[in-house]
Amino acid sequence: MSDFSLKSYEYNVWANQQIFNRLKELPKEVYHQDIQSVFPSISHVLSHVYLSDLGWMEVFSGQSMTDALALAEQLKEQTEAKEMEEMEAQFLTLSERYTLFLQQKEQLNKPLQIINPSGGIMKTTVSELVPHVVNHGTYHRGNITAMLHQIGYASAPTDYGLYLYMKKA
Repeated sequence: MSDFSLKSYEYNVWANQQIFNRLKELPKEVYHQDIQSVFPSISHVLSHVYLSDLGWMEVFSGQSMTDALALAEQLKEQTEAKEMEEMEAQFLTLSERYTLFLQQKEQLNKPLQIINPSGGIMKTTVSELVPHVVNHGTYHRGNITAMLHQIGYASAPTDYGLYLYMKKA
């Protein structure tokens, strides 16, 4: 399972980078442009994904879900306001932290007890939650793709099959 966790996370990093690379090809204002969609702008989507990923990393590292959510709320406004280059750098820094963490095989199956602030306790492991982190990113990259199409631009391909092809080519 540990190899799967790391490999799927590596795909997530690649797919996020595909999106950043595409955004860098577009006019700079596209990043913060108001769009009538699920999120008000692409910067809001990427802020949400980053803060969610950061929150899970905090939980994986031993913080409570309540503390992770509080951190996300504290950083939300300033993260949404960042320019794309700053956001890309933050994603890369966080991905390095994830990679180092996921390479520590003893961390992957360590029991986690997550207390949901709304009530209830979930007992799980990091290796069981990494697919959630990746799936969450995939879902929101789809939002970005739709948003770009709404304003007349093509997105970037981020399919897992393409990732595997590119990795083996």
